[in-house]
Amino acid sequence: MTDMKEMGKVYTSDILIVGGSIAGLSNAIRAKENNKDLDILVVDRGIIGWSGQAAKAGNGILGRRKEQSVDDFMEFSIKNFGEYLNDQDFLRMHYEGIIDADNTLLSWGVNLSHNEDGTLKTFPLDNNLWCQVGIELYNIKSLRKKALELGVRLLSCVQIFELLTDNGRVIGAVGFDTDHMKFHIFNAKAVALATNGADFKKMGGMFMGYGNGLAAAYRVGAHMRNAEFSTEVDVVSKATYTPVYGCCNVVHNALGENISEKYAPNRVEVSPELVLGMYKEVQEGRGPCYADLTIPDPILMEIGATGHENDMRIWPDKHRWVERMHEKAAKYGVPLGDKPEVTVRMNLQAECLYVDKEQKTTIEGLWGSGKISGMGCAYIGFVRGDGLGYALQSGIRAADSMSEYVKTHDLGTIDPAQVAALKEKIYAPLNRNTNHYPAEIFSQIEDCAFHIDVMLAKSEKRIKRVLAQIEEMKKIVPLLTANDPHTLAKCHEAADSLLCLEFIFQAALMRKESRGGRYRHLRVDFPERDDVNWLNWIVIKQGENGEMELFTEDVPMERYKFQPEGWTPRKKAE
Repeated sequence: MTDMKEMGKVYTSDILIVGGSIAGLSNAIRAKENNKDLDILVVDRGIIGWSGQAAKAGNGILGRRKEQSVDDFMEFSIKNFGEYLNDQDFLRMHYEGIIDADNTLLSWGVNLSHNEDGTLKTFPLDNNLWCQVGIELYNIKSLRKKALELGVRLLSCVQIFELLTDNGRVIGAVGFDTDHMKFHIFNAKAVALATNGADFKKMGGMFMGYGNGLAAAYRVGAHMRNAEFSTEVDVVSKATYTPVYGCCNVVHNALGENISEKYAPNRVEVSPELVLGMYKEVQEGRGPCYADLTIPDPILMEIGATGHENDMRIWPDKHRWVERMHEKAAKYGVPLGDKPEVTVRMNLQAECLYVDKEQKTTIEGLWGSGKISGMGCAYIGFVRGDGLGYALQSGIRAADSMSEYVKTHDLGTIDPAQVAALKEKIYAPLNRNTNHYPAEIFSQIEDCAFHIDVMLAKSEKRIKRVLAQIEEMKKIVPLLTANDPHTLAKCHEAADSLLCLEFIFQAALMRKESRGGRYRHLRVDFPERDDVNWLNWIVIKQGENGEMELFTEDVPMERYKFQPEGWTPRKKAE
């Protein structure tokens, strides 16, 4: 251990959680409630309580009333969002757990919409299959307070880049603090990644994740799943580039024609079909597009921040934020009004860490919760508010599993040689005598990937073009240089973002069909869904030679309740 202390500051804990937003803090709080004597450490690259995507959310969390049918909700989600690629066992568990999870969050001191008697106040959507529950914008501050009350240790401004292993079992992690670049070594009986995925959006967008957790897990042997389901679309204000919530049925072209009705009628969410339709309208000279917010659309009323000022569907802090955005738009000459000009925002993201119903990865000692594993759990369902809902439930599930695991496992044995090698790798970019900086990689990622024909409307030719560009960028990674903590972190973020981009496009090349709802995989050269050949999950792992390997797993449709029309079991090969 003396050698270790000379290399950096050493921490030990029963449970190490990397990521301090809603998934990580829910994991920590639940584990402490399971066993108050557990030593739990949460580490985050930002300031815990103010960082993470959930700290900028607050437009609602997924809810359900007891009288609402889980089966009906499942059937709707499976048909419209996952298109039968869901893990239906996982989906059922998730939907059945909504009410208990939301009540748990309320009991932890997070402000949710509630009745006078303290019970949850829910707001059913127009199709009455599920509900929204109002949630405060600063929900992470409330979770931070609860975690500290229970004795959870929090460590901010430390970024994790690699995991430590002992005979194939994950027993810790290493990284450095982003203020002083001091090396930190963590040893734990169990490790959870709650680090977001790789959220490219537009580099520098509001919600950013660089895939450090995904990449670290991949390098120690963890599998990825469903990386090809990567593109989320939204309609945003051209003035503020923020979502116009609930406008999916009221988008018009410059001629005043409702193009929502033309391309994607009667939707509860913005769809790829609407986005492609907007693109077509503009290309053919009928732009710009606008959202007519004067139309009494039920989805606009339920999902948008309209008509809810006094009933806790949208909390006052969210209204103040929206009002501030409107004020800024008006100040700089682009008032929003009732018919704001809108454009398309496409978010490219990898959330593909393969986990089971307990949020375990394919590597012993390692769990994944929250956005990092959203597609990797083969859940593939998404309705407004379910990002927070999945983060909450997955953190709770991971905690329950980890609490049992640590009863029978020790800290493992850290190998000083492994730590030394990882430290050398992490600090390698410092003062390299080159002119290559991380911004070069980020800029090239935008240049090659941020086009509608590769983010959304893919083809073999376009995918191979991106993969070829990735290979060229990979040649630059060993040349990246840094001379301060921020740029050093960016060197590794650039490399890991590039790896995650390869996950997406390698899997997209393999899947020769189009499938999915909000996170759609669309191949213009294979525009139809193919239930005969592609009821499969695509899995990615690092091969023994270090190269990326892809293979498929059959969706176990024969034991699922909801099956595609006309589906029959495949005949086994003789």
